[in-house]
Amino acid sequence: MRNFTAMALFVEVVLSGSFTAAAKKLGMPLSTLSRKISDLESELKVRLIDRSRRTLRLTDAGSLYFEHCRRGVDAFNVANRALEERQSEAGGLLRISVPPNLTERVFLPAIDMFRLRHPKARVQVLVSERMFDPGADPVDLSFRVGPVSDPDLVVRKLATYRHVLTVSPVYLADYPVPVSPADLADHKLLGFGFQGATELRWSFSRGNEQDHVAFTPTIAINDYAALLEAVVLGFGICELPPILCRDALRRRTIVPLLTDWNLPSVELIAVHAGNRTLSRLARLFLDTCIEHIGGQRADFTVRVQTGRV
Repeated sequence: MRNFTAMALFVEVVLSGSFTAAAKKLGMPLSTLSRKISDLESELKVRLIDRSRRTLRLTDAGSLYFEHCRRGVDAFNVANRALEERQSEAGGLLRISVPPNLTERVFLPAIDMFRLRHPKARVQVLVSERMFDPGADPVDLSFRVGPVSDPDLVVRKLATYRHVLTVSPVYLADYPVPVSPADLADHKLLGFGFQGATELRWSFSRGNEQDHVAFTPTIAINDYAALLEAVVLGFGICELPPILCRDALRRRTIVPLLTDWNLPSVELIAVHAGNRTLSRLARLFLDTCIEHIGGQRADFTVRVQTGRV
């Protein structure tokens, strides 16, 4: 619109219910306000307000124009508030929940970056595997690995990656190297498991080929850091997140297996109850996480070629 100011004045006249009330609210002479609306109508070549009545009444064209203009003015005001908030110093308590296996490598550095930018903010971290429940969990923002089934929750994807099948040279000193998923049946397999799970399942893909391995793990632990240590010690074969096992792969204390087969992709997501309920601190921290993880994408992938990382 060539005359945004006049458009905003028109919206204010309609919301105020009269030229007089709008002029008072805007601190503008009534004659000036009336002239600007008249100039707007002349520019548009259409009558917006029926001036033949004592009370304010919009024409059909005026009603249509108002609905569109109001959305534009609202968006403009939201943008201004966002900039004002960004420039002002943020403080208060931010409560987040994070998955345990990514706390140290992903979220503590993000929290450090956030605190440097917003020193008056305090952060309370709940380390938990459970899915976010806005009615029960006292957190502003939750970070999870895996899909969300609740359609009422807002989900923001932060990273996509694949786990890596790994083993240690210590283990391979006593067992043959598996060359296909089917060969894993003859090996000791370690798994990320929760209480009550008696069987785990790994799915592999290679082009159009699909293969699945169902097994009862020799050792099941619901902590990938502990599973990494178990692999290093030669306890067996396990799939691990690349951000946790990348350094061990570089040092060759563990090596990748079945490098021509892919495990399913995994998503790291942020979850909250909705933009209207999301606090300013939570929005700022989410922005920080997006920036931090965007610069950390190499840590979420492992390039494997002829057994090398």
